[in-house]
Amino acid sequence: MPELPEVETVVRGLQKLVVSQKITSVQVFRNNAITPLSPEIFAQRLTGSTIEAVTRRGKFLIFQLNPRLWLLAHLRMTGKFIVTSLLSTPQKHHRAWFQLDHTQLMIFDDMRCFGTLELVESLDDTKKIQQLGIEPLSSQLTWNHLKDCFNQSSTAIKNLLMDQTKIAGIGNIYASEILFEARISPLRTGSQLSIQELKKLKKSIQKILNAAIDKNGTSISDFRKVDEKTGEFQNFLKVYGKNELPCFHCSTPIQRIIQQQRSSFFCSSCQQ
Repeated sequence: MPELPEVETVVRGLQKLVVSQKITSVQVFRNNAITPLSPEIFAQRLTGSTIEAVTRRGKFLIFQLNPRLWLLAHLRMTGKFIVTSLLSTPQKHHRAWFQLDHTQLMIFDDMRCFGTLELVESLDDTKKIQQLGIEPLSSQLTWNHLKDCFNQSSTAIKNLLMDQTKIAGIGNIYASEILFEARISPLRTGSQLSIQELKKLKKSIQKILNAAIDKNGTSISDFRKVDEKTGEFQNFLKVYGKNELPCFHCSTPIQRIIQQQRSSFFCSSCQQ
């Protein structure tokens, strides 16, 4: 599933291509991609609106529209946006078309059909946005905030990092990489971390996420940028997917364990 760096990469690509453009028509090719409105009402309400901004909250893309509406997109496993010239026939995995000014077409493509598009009148009343935790690249992320979130918890720190109600946008890949950077075992609980470890964790969160954004995200399987190119951060991963390969630092074989039905990768020597 695309995480914060991949979604941020898509947002930056769309900002260059669709902001200030008017949506002149909408076609929906798979009804369950649209929630909760019917495809007909969804298309009707979007047609004629102008895209004023494209932003991100956690793993959600947010299109700010005029008249005052917001289009929320969650890519899930394989969703992506493509901006291209007009087409005459939709391809197999096209779920929705948004025709824009200047003969452009914004396509929502989703091979596995888990991604969603939702039109809302207010972000303040949208539970899935309001329940998200802080943005990890914002000034709100401090070691004190991590202390408040984690120090009473008996949950493994890897799972706490992925809890979207605490910190928004971190998923499985980056949680493993962050903990390796911070030299903290994914098996430790939140309450076991010292102040020094929390300070290092805060720096590692921002270092890894910024580095991934600089490389346009990680393309493990299906992630593509708006221009259909892949990200490059998969070439810089140090533990994720490296089971039994030598550690980047000490050559100890990387271990793979399962936590909450997700794979965790770590070095048992470097990460204590």
